[in-house]
Amino acid sequence: MEPMIKTYDIPSEERTSNTTDFFVDDINNINSVGLLEIVKTDGSIDGCTASVIRTNNGNIAITAAHCIFDYYLQTWNTNLYFFPGYNNNVPGRVGKVYAYKSFIWGDFRQDATRFDYGFIKFYYPEGRKLQDDTGAFDYDLVIPQGNVPTTVFGYPHDNSGGFVNCSKDGQHLCLWQGDSFDFPSTLPNYEWYRGINVDVGYGSSGGPWLRNYDPNTNAGNVMGISHGILYEPYPDTSTASWAWHQDDFSILF
Repeated sequence: MEPMIKTYDIPSEERTSNTTDFFVDDINNINSVGLLEIVKTDGSIDGCTASVIRTNNGNIAITAAHCIFDYYLQTWNTNLYFFPGYNNNVPGRVGKVYAYKSFIWGDFRQDATRFDYGFIKFYYPEGRKLQDDTGAFDYDLVIPQGNVPTTVFGYPHDNSGGFVNCSKDGQHLCLWQGDSFDFPSTLPNYEWYRGINVDVGYGSSGGPWLRNYDPNTNAGNVMGISHGILYEPYPDTSTASWAWHQDDFSILF
């Protein structure tokens, strides 16, 4: 396996031009999850979800590889803009953050259902860290097995997916809670994935699956990210996540 790296050439005067000067003194709002705006090679705009994870660098988020790299065109998306804390058509406290580099596994190019996760490093004002202004999630290197209570976030659009009591217009952060689970061993390559019993919809790709989520502090451990619905014979009502291994996660990281 070979990692792939994309660098986004943003003029220096623009790299932090849309990042606010606000220093977050209360990270108990969900600023660590955000809307990921994708600029495709033809200039069209698409949307995904990303979340800030706790790192030494402090400026890194996790999302789906297919939000970073266009599998069908076999090319990188042109630009990625992150709006942490975005909700109800309103940007979060830190505004718009520009991607600096993206990292995915090259194996994703051969099969969009494999290794569908990646990391984004952002431009951020010198002397500051994104995670200090938004909060950040921890992450699991070893994915738990069996049924695990899980909280999932996303920005579904076009009224797609099964989130309830949430406007599915791409402008609202939606939440689902229930058990994530192992797929039956009768399914092909079942050990590669975990599932949840909801279709998270378009726009929720890359959204975090959180173990031990605490709504009072918005802390938790990322144990997966939303890929989407797998091909038959997998059920068409269950969203899957790639069940990364400690080695492939750590090496890409």
